[in-house]
Amino acid sequence: MDEEFINDVFMDENDEDPFLIQRIDSSEIIYCPPKRKYKLVGKYVIGDILGEGSYGKVKECLDSDTLQRRAVKIMKRKTLRRIPNGDQNVQREIRLLRRLKHRNVISLCHVYHNDDKGKIYMVMEFCVTGLQEMLDRAKEKCFPIWQAHMYFVQLVEGLEYLHSRGIIHKDIKPGNLLLTTDHSLKISDFGVAEQVEPETGSDEITTSQGSPLFQPPEVAAGARTFPGFKVDVWSAGCTLYNLTSGKYPFEGENVFRLFENICETPLMVPPELDPALTSLLEAMLVKDPYERISLAKVKMHDFEVSIDSLGLWALQNVGTLLCSVWLPRLNSTFDTKHTALDRWEGYCRSMLMMSSYFPKNLSYW
Repeated sequence: MDEEFINDVFMDENDEDPFLIQRIDSSEIIYCPPKRKYKLVGKYVIGDILGEGSYGKVKECLDSDTLQRRAVKIMKRKTLRRIPNGDQNVQREIRLLRRLKHRNVISLCHVYHNDDKGKIYMVMEFCVTGLQEMLDRAKEKCFPIWQAHMYFVQLVEGLEYLHSRGIIHKDIKPGNLLLTTDHSLKISDFGVAEQVEPETGSDEITTSQGSPLFQPPEVAAGARTFPGFKVDVWSAGCTLYNLTSGKYPFEGENVFRLFENICETPLMVPPELDPALTSLLEAMLVKDPYERISLAKVKMHDFEVSIDSLGLWALQNVGTLLCSVWLPRLNSTFDTKHTALDRWEGYCRSMLMMSSYFPKNLSYW
């Protein structure tokens, strides 16, 4: 037997070799419990951080009763006091969200106040991503027209509901539009929203604190009063412009130059955009708020109808192609083919139901 091998196997006890398994007495093992313990707020188990803003952090959480994923916005009162109207904005958002319930508006589940730590916890429904995050990751920084249309239709539906309740959002932008796993759009962040009395028949407001890139000319020019609902129409138009082109309708080196361009520079729509889309953008981004298109007329615009007709034609024809060409070529059982067809039919139905311009009681299949 090789002497070197023998030395490796039969080493002296005092010799140390990192490649040998050495016996350790149990008394020498020290168990350290995990430093991080789960945190419980009400019935919600707090998880990892999802994002962070000027008001506080947003973390994922789990409902311990239903095991549903939620999102919790955690804000410190001392931080809110350093932000102009910070505490008032948070209280306004809580007050408004408690009265709102719509498929395209973020839902508020619970609100907890911890006076000892000076924190406010707003538990809301969980969204997997936002339009701004998706735009940042897109290759062209914009969406295909069919995808932008799908989100825009839902945005209009959500805004129509808010306006029917007398609520002006005042900060519509991709960063405040979130998505669930089924691509349902949710309008969020009501910190600067304002409620008017619909019974009075007037939506005149005096202030707007939204993002500068999405502010209308009446705000940029410092008008004392202006129609609030048309502020949301302008912001929605800027959002649609951004979703389809990857650009902003007006830009500037600083806020002053930006507001000057918003007020004075004519709108330039990229020539590669669809003519119906161009027409809608020009109507939504009219500088005079009293001449700007209303939300009701946005729903009746040719852009919506033309895309819906095209979408219906495509779904029907692709469905025919799937049944007559692709399915027979499958080297599988009938059950597999039937399952694939069912999935396609369900997908088509969900796409059609996305749009409010198709009667919900009609069957296309």
